[in-house]
Amino acid sequence: MSKRPSPNPRAPLAPVLGTLLTAVLASSTAAADKTNPDTIVVTFVGDVGLNSSNATVEAKGVRRYGFQPWRETTDRIADEIDGDLNFMNVETVVTDRNDLPRDTKEQSGPFNFRTHPEGIAHLLLTGFNVFSLANNHSMDYGPAGLEQTLAHVGALRSSGLKAASGLGRNREEASRPEMIETKGAKIGFSAIGIVTNNLERHRAGEAKPGQIAYRFDDDFNLVRKRLKDARADIRILSIHYGTEGEVRTDARQIAEWRGKAAREDGFDIVVGHHAHVVRGVEMAGSSLVMYGLGNFLHHGTANITGKGVCRDYGLMMRVHLTRAAGNAAKPWTIGAVEAIPVTDTHFRPRRLEGEAGAKRIHALNHLARTLDSGDGARGLRFTPQASGTGLHCTATGKAAEGSVGKLCAAWTAPPEVPAPIAGEIAASCAR
Repeated sequence: MSKRPSPNPRAPLAPVLGTLLTAVLASSTAAADKTNPDTIVVTFVGDVGLNSSNATVEAKGVRRYGFQPWRETTDRIADEIDGDLNFMNVETVVTDRNDLPRDTKEQSGPFNFRTHPEGIAHLLLTGFNVFSLANNHSMDYGPAGLEQTLAHVGALRSSGLKAASGLGRNREEASRPEMIETKGAKIGFSAIGIVTNNLERHRAGEAKPGQIAYRFDDDFNLVRKRLKDARADIRILSIHYGTEGEVRTDARQIAEWRGKAAREDGFDIVVGHHAHVVRGVEMAGSSLVMYGLGNFLHHGTANITGKGVCRDYGLMMRVHLTRAAGNAAKPWTIGAVEAIPVTDTHFRPRRLEGEAGAKRIHALNHLARTLDSGDGARGLRFTPQASGTGLHCTATGKAAEGSVGKLCAAWTAPPEVPAPIAGEIAASCAR
């Protein structure tokens, strides 16, 4: 990919985008059924960052295992980024500058992530068009890094980026829900995430740039209220939170994600990330809650491929929303959910196929059992497919027409975890 013009590092920032990006985007196609007005497909992945901690940014690619051009970072997974909307958590400052002072965040050994704008532009070309900017690395290079991120991400809005939420030049901007229109539906999207050590200087204020911060009740309540009040047909909330390395959903997530965001607010989808491992998935009423998708493509994270069956992969989720054919007045509901295990998330992600993928689907189902509750919430079980993916279909999906109906036509209820691997899975998923 050729180098697109970048802002003068000493001049006020402004959105800039090269002609090559626009041309490639205009000619790109996705595998999802874009012609069906009664189906919306949303793909979700977890944490993304294209560099090691405090490493030099380069316009043409990233260095960790030798030099890797941008195209190579996604060449084994790009075909899967095929939704009408495709979400990722941008866990990095986006900048072409290597002279920004890092914020050590009151840590003795901080991780500070920055990614060149060309890397993010490449991910846009790959299909990602909904970004969470709210996480504990958004302020790694202080307010100057925040300004860089907002300018470079903002430059992509005229070329296919549909939403980027959770970060702003003030509290109103950082907490503002994004509105996306697709196939006649209005989709509200908001993002919130932890700030390291609950640092007040990283929080957005009335006239102060920063992030809208999870673990501060007033920030969480504000984001929820604004998203709930948005005039939307579908509402999606992204939350960056969770104890790193822990696959078990914690009490705070249950109380706030299930109890408040799903049940009290009625948000259609809650998507979580941060723990760098996959956590369970559940349906709470008609709300889909993904407690942690783990990593997707992050050069600043460890190689987890040898960590055991419950913690050695990331999870891509493909959610199929549907409504009654030809009836625009009918509500959108979840018809099917696909779970796609992904490996090599530290370098060059690819799907886990066949038996290897199915084994991780069984691990995900094991975690689902820990989410069942007496008040109606139920961990989502997926039926392993020959491809290595998992599939769950709702009654709506089974009765649907078009692509969702075809996907769910032969779907059967998920089996129990096979006895030969049950012990291995239970041990790996113990914490």
